[in-house]
Amino acid sequence: MSYSSKAVSQGGVICTPHRQASEAGLKILDSGGTAIDAALAASAALCVAFPHMTGLGGDAMWLLSDGRKVDAILGLGQAGQRLPDAGIITERGPASAATTAGALRSWSLAQNISRERWGSRLDWHDLLASAIDIAEQGAEVSGSQVFWQQQRAELIAGAPDLQRLSYGDDNKFRKEGSKFVQPELAKTLRQLAIAGVDDFYDGEVANTLAKGFAQLGNGLTAEDLRNTRAELVDPIKIRYRQGTLFNMPPPSQGIYTLRALHALDRTDISAMTNGGADYYHHLVEAIKLQLANRNRELCDPLFSAVDLRSQLSAANADADFERIDPLQASVWQEPAHPADTVWFSATDSEGRTACVIQSLFHDFGSGCFVGDTGVLWLNRAAGFNSDPKHPNAWAPGKRVAHTLNPSCYLADNGEQLYFGTQGGDGQPQTQMVLATQLIDYAQPIEAALHAPRFLQGRSFFGSTENLKLEAAVDKAVASELEERGHDIEWLPELSPFSGQAGVIRIHPDGWREAMHDPRGEGVSLGQSTEIAEALL
Repeated sequence: MSYSSKAVSQGGVICTPHRQASEAGLKILDSGGTAIDAALAASAALCVAFPHMTGLGGDAMWLLSDGRKVDAILGLGQAGQRLPDAGIITERGPASAATTAGALRSWSLAQNISRERWGSRLDWHDLLASAIDIAEQGAEVSGSQVFWQQQRAELIAGAPDLQRLSYGDDNKFRKEGSKFVQPELAKTLRQLAIAGVDDFYDGEVANTLAKGFAQLGNGLTAEDLRNTRAELVDPIKIRYRQGTLFNMPPPSQGIYTLRALHALDRTDISAMTNGGADYYHHLVEAIKLQLANRNRELCDPLFSAVDLRSQLSAANADADFERIDPLQASVWQEPAHPADTVWFSATDSEGRTACVIQSLFHDFGSGCFVGDTGVLWLNRAAGFNSDPKHPNAWAPGKRVAHTLNPSCYLADNGEQLYFGTQGGDGQPQTQMVLATQLIDYAQPIEAALHAPRFLQGRSFFGSTENLKLEAAVDKAVASELEERGHDIEWLPELSPFSGQAGVIRIHPDGWREAMHDPRGEGVSLGQSTEIAEALL
């Protein structure tokens, strides 16, 4: 098997941020598994091999498509029935681990769809086998983990659980390419392979987790785990150029990604110089407006009388576009939502696709393992607003406003695009760059992923509230943006801070392409022609 920056195949393809996860997914595709099956195997492998960004103790969102119909799965945990023992929610530590984890509920629902609708014959033994092997034999430490270990050195120094994850036998940070085993996580995965992943919520694993919660004092109970649900829902969508763009409904911020692009659909982006000042100015101003809307109103729709879906109207798009001054930057005074996650996607030999984002919220999540399960728990509760009158304030059983939002575009000519990225506030910003590069400028996926990105605001910890541009942006363009009122700061070219994105493109003639971000070491793999033909 050879690795390349881009996979091209008439069969299945898979794209993930870690080689071992991509291999796990391809193995499932080659054994006749569906795109959902491949994504499940890759997701489990990422929980082992990419533990700083995702895990069994996280949340997930899925887009499922056969090229005609798109479905969405919300796999989100909810607040417990009481606050943590500390009486408050914190950014890290046990008091941040105060929502349940919905990822495995989404796995269960996705696997049911794979078996009942897509004809899969694989079970959890098959889907978790690679993850178990990686946990027992050793995960390869990624460059991403090494980068974030260094960024979070102070945090890790004060968190014994993260030291177990990040330090080698020499009590120094693990090095890229070295291997580390996770026997406790392997044991948990083996139990899930035997009993099914719902055991995480009501079974042997759930009982162990509940005991761990009591030790942590995070306020969660066995009943909270049992009450965790995944939902099969309709995605939200807009018309964009000559096609339909899909994203996740609230409590995801996907509605604001779509609102920004809906506004830009009122102007001809392709007539602007690609990478020029007009291009960046319009994208930045469109998303600034929507991030302000998000910060004011996004919350769990089950706890709100406001129908956020209704905002995707032509009248709202017209009004949003009119608020963009083409020559002057608007004032930016919004609080940021830093976060990290993983995006991955798979397409099978029959052309069906699973496009997934899975997350611990911040890199390294809460920093807490739960009991002896080897499961690192998310800190999504830190996303609740501290103002008790805010729509996104904490309440028992409430889901927090989410940054996760994978995208799908079905063009009228039969082309399909599936894309997403990590990055909290950076997710909609990077997705806007990808969407305009792929759709408006009809760029190849490698050019779209290499295109210089921007980040407005403090989208990663330790940064500032200004407009950050990757160094590949022309200096004359930056000068013109400064003349329009943007406060510019530079990021390195192809900076890890500007996201770890990926794209799958399905051409009308059936050819599939997949590529992960050049800002990371992700791997895209495709089935050989012989295997793909044998599966059809």
